[in-house]
Amino acid sequence: MASTIGFARTLAASAMGLTILAGCSGMQPTPMMPTYPAQVGGRGGVSVEADSLCRQQAYQAAEKAKQDNVNKEVAFTAIGTIAGAVIGNQIQVPSHRGPGPRGPGGPGGPGGPGRPRTHDMAGAGALTGAATGAALSQGTLQNTQQVYDIYYNNCVERYRAYR
Repeated sequence: MASTIGFARTLAASAMGLTILAGCSGMQPTPMMPTYPAQVGGRGGVSVEADSLCRQQAYQAAEKAKQDNVNKEVAFTAIGTIAGAVIGNQIQVPSHRGPGPRGPGGPGGPGGPGRPRTHDMAGAGALTGAATGAALSQGTLQNTQQVYDIYYNNCVERYRAYR
């Protein structure tokens, strides 16, 4: 029972760490401008309305990619936290404190002679798992400027094709 309570406390503390790690994300701001804007007006250009519409669509796509990035990062970090806590809870590290004169660690008590004191590593495992999960998530994130540019350029080309 005490182990279950300790594990629950560790997960609660890890959830706070998860929030902090997710807040430290390297999230990019949502782009507002294409890297290479289309020519507006004239021969081979698009109308002001088409350019504005393409920018709006690209912004929405980049904003969705940004939210997807946040969701991925939180999910990877949460999975890492839980896995690390479970693994850490299974690791028993001997304590360097000696037994007290009486009580649970004293002679004749549950932790008496022949049975060394230990503590679990759930907290350390959760923190390590959260950091690992957050780091692994970085490889799955989309570059929001690239998403913006792709949507913008595809939209502009559709308007040029109908000219």
